[in-house]
This record gives sequence, structure tokens and C-alpha cells, in this order.
Amino acid sequence: MDEQDDKSTKAELKLCGDIAVKRKNYRGASAFYSEAIELDPNDATLYANRSLCYLQMTEADKALRDANTCIKLRPEWLKGYYRKGSALMSLKEYKEACDAFEAGLKLDPGNTELEKVFQEAVEAMKKDDLARKRENASSHPAREKQARKGRGRNTH
Repeated sequence: MDEQDDKSTKAELKLCGDIAVKRKNYRGASAFYSEAIELDPNDATLYANRSLCYLQMTEADKALRDANTCIKLRPEWLKGYYRKGSALMSLKEYKEACDAFEAGLKLDPGNTELEKVFQEAVEAMKKDDLARKRENASSHPAREKQARKGRGRNTH
């Protein structure tokens, strides 16, 4: 196959992937995008699209990997940061999600969609932090009681 055939095949595979996404067939779409990536591993759009598919299939680790590759290939493109933040939200890594969304906002400060998901990530981080503090506070008396029990024992 020559270079022109590869470009044509890649375009067809991408189109098939796009159609599959519209039909919510994310597994099928990810397979099309994967084949297209084999033909052109430097196309950031393919990684962003496959990242979306992985997110929809609740495979956040794979979505994050593809988002990072997308950013590496096109660091000036917002979509990579959006996908990365979305994957990190799915992984409940709220601080890192905030950082990803914020990096995107530095590229386009007026982007309302990115601002919205950034605020959602901030709120999720606050709730998560509060939940951890409550969990630590409620488990603290039990640990203290356990520690007191252990003090009187002879460890020899």
C-alpha cells in the first residue's frame, strides 16, 4: 500500500468510527480508530476520538492514556485537555482533573464549556476532601481506643 492509499484508508476508518460514535457503538468506533492509528500514529484527532470511546465504555485508564498522547501530539489543542480532565474525573482524581482543565483554560480563557467542567472538578475535589476529613474524624476515636489497648500489653 502506498502513502496515498494509507491516507484514504485512514480517512475511511475515521469516518466509520465517527458514524459508530453517532450510533453510540463505542466499542466498534474504538476499533476503527485503533486501525486508523496504526496507519497514522501521529494524528491527535484519532487519539481524542478513541479517548471519548474509552470514556463511554468506562475504560478511564485507556481514555487517559489516549488523552495524554493527544496532548503530546497537539499541545495547543483544547480537546486533549478536555479528554484528560474527563478521564481523571472518571478515575476520581479530582485535583489532577482540575489541573488538566485549567491547562486548557490557559489556552482559551473564554471557553465556557471548559470553565463549566473545571468548576465541576473543583466542586468534586471539595466534596471528596470533605468526605475524607469526615472519614478520618470518625475513624480516629477507634484508632485511639486501639492504641490505648495496646499500651498496656507486654510485647516481650
